[in-house]
Amino acid sequence: MTVTILFVLISFNLQAQNIVIDSNEVIELIQQKEVNWYVDKTGEQDFKEIMNASFTAYDKNAFSSPKTNWAIWCKLELRNKSGFDQEYILQTTKWGYFDVFMIAENESIVHLSSGSLLPLHLRSQPSNTNAVKFLIGNNEKKQVYLKFKSQYSIYLHNDVSLQLVKQTYFEKTDRQRLLWQGLFFGIILVMALYNLFILFAVRDISYLYYVLSIISIGLYFAFYYGFGIEYLWPGSPRWDTFFFAIINPFTGLTRILFTRTYLHTPQLLPRINKILNALAAACVITLITGFGCYFSNIDILKPLVTIIGTLGALVLIMMLVAGIAAYHYDKYEPAKYFIAANILLVIGAIAFIFRETGMIGDNFFTRYLVQYGVLIQAVVLSLGLASRLNRMRLQLANETIVRELEKKELIEIQKQELQQQVKEKTADLQHKNAILVETVDQLTESENKLSQLNHVKDKLFSVVSHDLRNPLATMQSFLKLITEHDKKMSEAEREKSFSEAQQSLDNLNELLYNLLQWSKSQMNLLQFKPDKLNIKLIIEGTVKLVHLNAQMKEVQIKTSVQEGLTAYADRDMTEFIIRNLLSNAIKFSYRKSIVEIKAFSINNNIIIEIIDSGVGLSEAKIKTLLKKNTAISQRGTEKEKGTGLGLLICKEFIVKNGGELQIKSEAGKGSVFSFNLPLAGSI
Repeated sequence: MTVTILFVLISFNLQAQNIVIDSNEVIELIQQKEVNWYVDKTGEQDFKEIMNASFTAYDKNAFSSPKTNWAIWCKLELRNKSGFDQEYILQTTKWGYFDVFMIAENESIVHLSSGSLLPLHLRSQPSNTNAVKFLIGNNEKKQVYLKFKSQYSIYLHNDVSLQLVKQTYFEKTDRQRLLWQGLFFGIILVMALYNLFILFAVRDISYLYYVLSIISIGLYFAFYYGFGIEYLWPGSPRWDTFFFAIINPFTGLTRILFTRTYLHTPQLLPRINKILNALAAACVITLITGFGCYFSNIDILKPLVTIIGTLGALVLIMMLVAGIAAYHYDKYEPAKYFIAANILLVIGAIAFIFRETGMIGDNFFTRYLVQYGVLIQAVVLSLGLASRLNRMRLQLANETIVRELEKKELIEIQKQELQQQVKEKTADLQHKNAILVETVDQLTESENKLSQLNHVKDKLFSVVSHDLRNPLATMQSFLKLITEHDKKMSEAEREKSFSEAQQSLDNLNELLYNLLQWSKSQMNLLQFKPDKLNIKLIIEGTVKLVHLNAQMKEVQIKTSVQEGLTAYADRDMTEFIIRNLLSNAIKFSYRKSIVEIKAFSINNNIIIEIIDSGVGLSEAKIKTLLKKNTAISQRGTEKEKGTGLGLLICKEFIVKNGGELQIKSEAGKGSVFSFNLPLAGSI
């Protein structure tokens, strides 16, 4: 398992054993045939012995079958001709240990260490990659000795590659990795929590297996992209090495269990169920083997890669086969969602497995398609699970109605029998009638309790799923209408459909953006970067962003900003606060009304007010809005949708910037939302 950072190669000047850095932003790819090598088959020779060893040109036979205990050395010379003192990162493919010895012109020796089997704090560059960081002065020359040792078969390579990259470029690329993979993990977490809430509500074991499967795939990609060693277990590199042999079989096992319970394969597909049981047993055996290798420190990691890859591909293929069979033979409706959710995932995962086992090359398709498949699976299967839940609820309701009808028929029979005996057994009739009345009351009370429970369950499900599912469903409906009936629609109908589909997409985009900002805030992933801000420019820029929404509603925005106001606050957070409050003011204003934004200074503070003459708020709602971690969803004056997350995030951002949100409002007459920021001169 290797994590390779893709770089753009810039022009370079490469000579045998002599690398000249002649650009400010240089990346050198050093081919092993162009430097001299030495193989220490004992793996124990120290650096002084190596300095006197005989390095030779690259010998293919020496690298054809290296051993895990060998140490492979190469030497080269670095000369900085860039015109600047620079910090560089020298990195290689993943090895157990990667040591760099640099000899300066004054013969001083610097030893830098890295490697996948070193704890993070002992690495020269604290990163998941095998890399060392060093400074080389302008016109400075360094003699460099490099040592590579695998220790485990998974880190054993038949060739050696190196990359030299400027530190700023390395950090920029690493930030991109953190951003995009962090977004992926955030969506995975949201979907896991969403289905976990449904699990608590309906007590369906399918949801448990599905939550475990998406959590495990999230953990695998966290390990794969280095988040494990960097954040989860930085002091346990050996656990990081063996982790794939544990999490992958567990992921396969959870997928099989989810497939069995979701598609009811024991009842609907007994033959396929036997195959799934065999694959589940293979996953358990592989999982136990992975744990055994870790605790016993047994190195069979190389063959485990092939075994786990093959087993994972078989599991994914059988999931798709089971879904197709369930829908083809039994017309099981939820199987449609299961098939749609797994097609792209199966293709992407198999391509990813083949790339990891070396069967196909590394490219964007083989590396990232599986993650897109995971996200699509999470969304589509959530809809499928919801469909399955509705079917179960309908079936339960029908069974309840039948039982109630049978009870009522029984009561009617009992009443008739009692009436026939009324003359002969009056006393007995009164006793039985009392019992009957009590029974009817108990049934009525049971019906009321059942209705209350169903109402609570429906409300919980609506709160969890409505805001995310409705924009997707709406957009899907309009796109289907456009694609299937495009030629039958007039231009006005087409424009209206496009407009409403775009509005649904905008609502979904705003919800996902707010969910991401809120999750980052809760996980302390947002960096607080205060700086001097020109409030007038900030407000003018924000007004331009919301101008289109205001124009569509014929709302006029007036600004009144005191000259020379400079705040000391985080730019992104300040822009988010003002933009969200302005958008809310427009949303809850009546058509052709006025929204004002004012900014002025009082006692070393800048006060920013957003004033509207819209629907206003009651005192009770104001108190609720000002509570911490409380969000209220309310439609605008023209039925605009909202989630309440934006204002929740605004409150957190205002507090982070040392301010406080205040609300003045009167129902039916409008509202004033204001907050304060510190003046730059008062810090």
